Amino acid sequence: MSVKLTCPVCDRSQIEDNTCPNCETNLSTYRMLAELPVETPVERKEQKRTIPLWLPVGVAILFLLLGIGLGFAGNSVIAKQQPKTTPTSTTASNQTSETKADQLVVSPTVVEKPQGVEKSESKSCGGFNYVVRKGDSLSLIASRLYGDINSWSLISKANPAIQGRESSIEIGELLFVPNLKNNCQNI
Repeated sequence: MSVKLTCPVCDRSQIEDNTCPNCETNLSTYRMLAELPVETPVERKEQKRTIPLWLPVGVAILFLLLGIGLGFAGNSVIAKQQPKTTPTSTTASNQTSETKADQLVVSPTVVEKPQGVEKSESKSCGGFNYVVRKGDSLSLIASRLYGDINSWSLISKANPAIQGRESSIEIGELLFVPNLKNNCQNI
């Protein structure tokens, strides 16, 4: 019994020969494919896989212990990286430092303004102290506090200890930031 084909080119149906009578397309390959025996899939017994209860509980406990360990490790690394403070001028009132095996502990210090700051404060109308943070530069600080990137020279003039090294201020360094004259009254 011959399989009747439909031409894939002109869509003519019920073709019994290897050539389409309408468009003369060779259908021999299509006929061989259509006459191949069709296999029915063999049913397989499904094996139910069971995961023992201890396995997910064990993995959860492992992740918990790993998280706690990483937390302690990260905390100890952060604790060792205390910010380096280099104030422009300090007094030694109650300043003590102890060196342990791998950690430097410094007690609180009292910071006074440099003498050059006192002179600039008398010309200006006060200001405030600013501690240098990671990524800071004088121009970035001036932009953030004054709104003008070119006002960094005011901060430099108020801090004689950084003059000559304006491009290399250190993290934790204490700077005096004077107020702008247009923000002062009665000057």
